[in-house]
Amino acid sequence: MLCVVFGLALAGAAVASEDTQVEYPYCFRFTWIGPYQDKQHIAGLTCEHLREDFKNVPCRRPLVATDNDAIPDTIDLWRQYHKQPNTFGCPLVPGEACVKYTYTYNKGVQNITYMCAKSNATYGCYRQKFISGLEVEVCLCKSELGHVPCNHATISMHNLLKSDILWLILGGFSLIWL
Repeated sequence: MLCVVFGLALAGAAVASEDTQVEYPYCFRFTWIGPYQDKQHIAGLTCEHLREDFKNVPCRRPLVATDNDAIPDTIDLWRQYHKQPNTFGCPLVPGEACVKYTYTYNKGVQNITYMCAKSNATYGCYRQKFISGLEVEVCLCKSELGHVPCNHATISMHNLLKSDILWLILGGFSLIWL
């Protein structure tokens, strides 16, 4: 089961109706909060709570939790919401890419943020490993009109040095915060 928090961030967002024609391909846009013990109380969570100690960690509403702490099935999610793409997605406009931003600690995925973002790259995965056991992976791709949003890439482009990922995060992306 998927538990979702929509909150105020979507209050001004236009939600497509059942008969809306989609003009652009879509990317997924949400944050899976990862393994979380207190799922009954996620309604009060905000991106600010999640990023308390990690100010540079991207976060997009809605916040999503899964009953079994498994990574969300994005294909199933799209099947359920493809007629309302703005619920979990953002239109992929020219100059942007679909991005999947994954934080892993000691080989366990901690959280994933899916989003649209301006980027210097359009396809591939870029990974940085830290001595502490933290690993950050940023995957970029371009969705196609009428298809399930991509937000992943199957090819790892290269491992990044600390300075490379900081450039990619801070300089390469122009993130669109909701």
